[in-house]
Amino acid sequence: MKHAKWCMATVLAALSTVGHPVQAQDEATYPTKPIQMIVAYPPGGGTDILARVVGAELSKTLGQPIVVVNRGGASGAIGTESAARAAPDGYTLLMATANVTISPAVDAKTRVNPTKDFVPVTLLSESPFVLVASSTLEARSFAELLAYSKTHPSAVNYASTGIGSPQQLATELLKKKVGLDWTHVPYQGGGPAMADLMAGQVQVMFSNVMPVLPYIKNGRVRALAVTTQEPLPALSNVPTMIQAGQPGFVVSFWSGVLAPAGTSPAIVAKLNGALMKIMQLPAVRDRLAREGSIVTPLPSAKFAEYLADDAARWQQIAQTTGVRAER
Repeated sequence: MKHAKWCMATVLAALSTVGHPVQAQDEATYPTKPIQMIVAYPPGGGTDILARVVGAELSKTLGQPIVVVNRGGASGAIGTESAARAAPDGYTLLMATANVTISPAVDAKTRVNPTKDFVPVTLLSESPFVLVASSTLEARSFAELLAYSKTHPSAVNYASTGIGSPQQLATELLKKKVGLDWTHVPYQGGGPAMADLMAGQVQVMFSNVMPVLPYIKNGRVRALAVTTQEPLPALSNVPTMIQAGQPGFVVSFWSGVLAPAGTSPAIVAKLNGALMKIMQLPAVRDRLAREGSIVTPLPSAKFAEYLADDAARWQQIAQTTGVRAER
């Protein structure tokens, strides 16, 4: 009987450790296959561009392909939910934006909680907005845009990447501050919105600097003001909103990488280490700086704190503007 008890105890002890060596081995050899990086917006926007720049370098570092998958729609909700529900094995990542912290502020029915459904991997960059106008519009400066708006009530339509998007919140904040009667035209991504802006179907838009910079340079849209505290090197001849007469109007839009909740700390740490090194590469830093982004990589724990602070900030902006997502 004693021998039987000893055997049973030995078997149970062995069974209790079966999974752990395998898991440790998987984490040590990770990754062993391609990694999917979800972008919750159509191709061509700033988030898509960043994902492809970072993904190319991450592929070199990890030795596996990084496959960028665009799942746009619903102001980023479709792609974000898809990433949140993926297996937490390190093979599905989300190239996240401030929309994950904005959505709970504007939509009580948001199905994804950024702090419960994801593990923060790292913050990558912060991007201010630039207020751009169609070249078909008479206004060539922010002051001229205000004058035009007041002499042509309801004649200005502004684009955003969707209801409850940071572009809409920033514009509604400006409307409330200045007293403007602009009409909102939501799109499913920055690419389609920019196409209509260049065609003159909409007149103005707050955009990330990266995707709009080529069109500013070739004159297809006009840059009127940036939302930084200080002038932006990539647009050194464009005034800040503060310089344009709007004190305190500073808005930025972050990008970072999230993994589904439950992803192992070892995998998160490996991804964080790789991404932080990538963001320090001169080629990456210089390219993002030229395109108007500020490189700001953070350890995972610091990124978690950043997410909490950002959520509180957007909650305050949503309350001030009264913006609410439609269902």
